[in-house]
Amino acid sequence: MKKTNPWILAARPKTLPAAISPVLLGLAFAWKQNQTLNFEVAGITLFCTLLMQIASNYINDYYDGIRGVDGADRLGPTRVTAAGLLTPAAIKTGFMALLGMAFLLGLHLMSVGGLPIIIIGFSSLFFAWAYTGGPFPLSRHGLGEVAAFIFFGPVAVWGTVWLQNPGVYDLMPAYLGAGPGFISATILAINNLRDRESDLKSGKKTIAVILGETWARRFTLMLAAFSLLIPFAFTLKEQNAFYLIPVLAFLMFRNNWFAILRGPIDATLNERLALTGKFLLAYCLGLSFALVWR
Repeated sequence: MKKTNPWILAARPKTLPAAISPVLLGLAFAWKQNQTLNFEVAGITLFCTLLMQIASNYINDYYDGIRGVDGADRLGPTRVTAAGLLTPAAIKTGFMALLGMAFLLGLHLMSVGGLPIIIIGFSSLFFAWAYTGGPFPLSRHGLGEVAAFIFFGPVAVWGTVWLQNPGVYDLMPAYLGAGPGFISATILAINNLRDRESDLKSGKKTIAVILGETWARRFTLMLAAFSLLIPFAFTLKEQNAFYLIPVLAFLMFRNNWFAILRGPIDATLNERLALTGKFLLAYCLGLSFALVWR
């Protein structure tokens, strides 16, 4: 069987919908506002977001590898630093290069969006590192889901809309972004539920470690369910039943939610994580359709 390239493995392709989906949703909202898009800015926004997500995954692989978090008992996909597939120096060079590319491309976005995008850009760079790096890694102190909610939810959607319509102050995209934010937090919660035992041994205090298995399962499902508040609210506000498409998507993934709540804590949770990423994409595409449909 052909081996996966370690750089692709470290990029964690199954997590990338968390980066793409809220940007697509933001572009749909911007289209609803003006019936037009700046496709150059849209493309750079998507590419920068992907670069930041992959860089964050490389940073996570690097720091967990050198700190001994990813042991032989790990249930998740292979981490290339811990497994020796890439040296720490190589993966560090990789994430520094990606962050540099994102920064250079982001300079154009900063020139378009001004101060709000400057703040978002530098905050994103900082928290991509601070998630697992630095003296107070967010992922080791139960703050990972909070960071995922903020940056892959309200910040991503609002920032995308602002770049398309700079100077138009509207908090509605931030409210809309809470939906993908909750699902992105769900993806991370599944990851932490799967790794709870190994994280406990390594001293990593994720929410799953703090809550224990039973409540960690409930918390994960609760995050996914909270995402449904957004389509219900927009259905009432806009009087448009198409906003309920994400609710139908949630029901289509019902076996996934049952497995998270009742299934075994083993490598099958990798498939739960991948399916939740697909749900996130379906959710955002459904809301996007409702936004652009006339």
